[in-house]
Amino acid sequence: MESLKVMDAAIGSSTDGYVQLSSNAKDNENLGDLLVEDWDSYWQDITDRLTISRMVTDSVIKGMVNAVSQEAAEKIAQKELEVAGMKEMLHFYHVATDDNVPLGSLALQHESKGTKVKMHCRFSEAVVEHDRMKETLSGLKNTTEEQFKKLKKEVNQIRGSSSIKKICSSSELLGLGGILHEKESEKGHEVDRTFASLKTSLDTVYKQVEEMVHSSKASLCKWQSEQEFQAEIESMVIGNCIRSLEQEFEEKLWDKFCGEKSINLLGMMNEISSLRQELDAISKSLIISDVGQLSSHASFDGEEWSNSKKSDHFHCKLLSNHATTSSSIREENGKHEESQTNVLENSDPHRFKDMSKEQVSSYYYNEMSKMKRNHESKVQEMTEEYFSLKREFLKERWSSLPSKKDKEFDILRKRIPEVILKLDGILTGNEKIPLFDNNADSLCSLKNRLEMLLVENRQLKDFLTDKKKEIKGLESQLSDAKLKISTYSSSEAKLLNRIENLEDVQIEASIGEDVFNCIVREMMGQIKCGAEDSNLEYSVMKDIFESTFKEAAHNAKPASQCQVEDADMQSVIMQGLFEFIYREAWKDAEEKLNYLNMKYMVKEEKLKLEVIEKQRLRQEIRSLTREKEKLAQASATALEEIEQYKMDIGKLNQKLKQAMNELREVDEEKRTLLADLQKKQNVILLCDANEREIRKQVESVIVIVNGLVKAAADFECRVTDNIFKNCLRLKKLDTQSCFLIQKANILRRTGLLYKQRLDRKCSDLQKAEAEVDLLGDKVDALSSLLEKIYIALDHYSPILQHYPGIVEILKLVKRELSGESTRSV
Repeated sequence: MESLKVMDAAIGSSTDGYVQLSSNAKDNENLGDLLVEDWDSYWQDITDRLTISRMVTDSVIKGMVNAVSQEAAEKIAQKELEVAGMKEMLHFYHVATDDNVPLGSLALQHESKGTKVKMHCRFSEAVVEHDRMKETLSGLKNTTEEQFKKLKKEVNQIRGSSSIKKICSSSELLGLGGILHEKESEKGHEVDRTFASLKTSLDTVYKQVEEMVHSSKASLCKWQSEQEFQAEIESMVIGNCIRSLEQEFEEKLWDKFCGEKSINLLGMMNEISSLRQELDAISKSLIISDVGQLSSHASFDGEEWSNSKKSDHFHCKLLSNHATTSSSIREENGKHEESQTNVLENSDPHRFKDMSKEQVSSYYYNEMSKMKRNHESKVQEMTEEYFSLKREFLKERWSSLPSKKDKEFDILRKRIPEVILKLDGILTGNEKIPLFDNNADSLCSLKNRLEMLLVENRQLKDFLTDKKKEIKGLESQLSDAKLKISTYSSSEAKLLNRIENLEDVQIEASIGEDVFNCIVREMMGQIKCGAEDSNLEYSVMKDIFESTFKEAAHNAKPASQCQVEDADMQSVIMQGLFEFIYREAWKDAEEKLNYLNMKYMVKEEKLKLEVIEKQRLRQEIRSLTREKEKLAQASATALEEIEQYKMDIGKLNQKLKQAMNELREVDEEKRTLLADLQKKQNVILLCDANEREIRKQVESVIVIVNGLVKAAADFECRVTDNIFKNCLRLKKLDTQSCFLIQKANILRRTGLLYKQRLDRKCSDLQKAEAEVDLLGDKVDALSSLLEKIYIALDHYSPILQHYPGIVEILKLVKRELSGESTRSV
């Protein structure tokens, strides 16, 4: 009854709240009507402000973009000049390493470089002239704008003075005032028109001049490309001529200074080159043998490292999977009997009769933690024994490694002194040969050295490219292996987590089975006790009825046979009731036992399926570990190969540096021989180029000056006409500005009124929002009260089913709380 009273009070408060909400809703509608009245004016003000802000932001952004673009263009031009200089330097340094490098190639390069420098100078001068033209145009534009501003100021001053005079003489000339005012307004409009036409004409002139400048710049670019093409053709022709002359000169020198002795020298040089190749082969074989030994040692160390890493991983696996392998370790150590005794002790039901469920669960958790600790200690002992045995095995294996390549080193050591003796004989033969002239010897030595260096350079380049390709392939293989290892490790971690979950489920199932057995035994004991109690009660009641019956039989008369029959009927009815109660209790116990047996069977099937999945996952983990080991071995071999390739690349880089140094020395010697020819040719070419450039520059300057003179004359005529028109337009604008000022004042006043109205409406809205927040807090409090009432009534729902009105109210409250139905006011 108390709960019903509370519920009625809550319903009354909710209805009051709904009434208040309806009244507040009406107030809010009135406020909305007041807001909608002046919404158009407020919206127009907002749109005007937005348009102004957009215009300002667009102008600021345009200015910033223009400034940034100008700075970027300047920086790009500087960087392009730097890049062009660097490209020329690189071209100059890399030309010596080409395939066919004759003696006169450097001269051609210097010639082409001189022509390029000249072309660049010409183009830079033309660009500077264009920049000057742009600067002059911008200066003229600024000056014209300043003059227009001055003219406008003067016109405004004249209009102001004329208006003052009109005001002073208005009392004197009343009849002619209107006519003069109209004429002056027409003149003002004509002046404004002339100003506008002048501005448009100036803008068109500036646009045309800018287009002319851009077109001249494009023509300059075309001219530069044509000049470069002509310079390339000329350099090709001159190069062919110089090469033919060089070949003829070399043939003459060889005919003069080289005969039979030169042939002998060439043979000796060939023998020296072959011996040098043999020495290179021997040194390479020695280096490869040394690297092989180092790689074998490194591979053995890498195997040790990988094995130790695997053992560590195995140790981590054992620590993580301590619950899976606990039974197998117990069987191997001969402690299965102890585990069985522990299980029997744990599954003894007599121990758990006096305990509650929480005590039983805490007891099982403690035993599980003890089992885990014992298992972890055993695993640590096993892993320590494994590591100690593995270290001993590795030490024995390392001591038994033989040296297999002593014979190869002995053979190579025998070959090296033979080669040295051959070289000594060649050197003694070279000392006996008479020397040629200085010029012939220098030319022959330079040519031979160049050929040898070029051949070696090509071989080194090819070898480097091959090694780089191999390294790229190995790196791709390594990346693939790393990806596979990461995928395998992630899958392995997932499988381990699943195995751990399965083991936890298995342990929980075993604990649940033990608890189930204990509960079943307790239920059976309770049923037996109940049956015995009922039998005892039945026997006691039977004895009591018999004793009463006998006493009644002895004391009563034959007329009291009806009472005896009634007593017999009561005893029979009581016996039937007791039998019926006993049968029903027995049936309930059997149903509970069948239900528990069914649950146990389902759990057993689930556990069997989980054990099968666990075995399958273990097989998958084994296969993944094998694949992982294979990938680790492949990655170790690939790393060893990469290290070998890096060593080879370092040696090849050193050889390349030596070859480049020798090439530089040869280039310096060539430069000293060809300096005179280059100076003469450069002087002639510079003179011709200067004359051509001066002529072209003079012609271009004459054309530009004529065009500027014509443009200036046309510009003066247009400016005078536009100034006259703008004066007339300015007079007309004065008359229009007065009307606009009056309209602006009216608009300002209306704007202030609209602002005041907006402020009032905003304050009203804030008050309404505060009231709505208060009502929301009240609604939340009432909803929380309703929830509490619903929980209290739901607790007594079986008792309140006899009252149909209360049950319907409960259903309504539940729908309101779940939000299924709409709230009714």
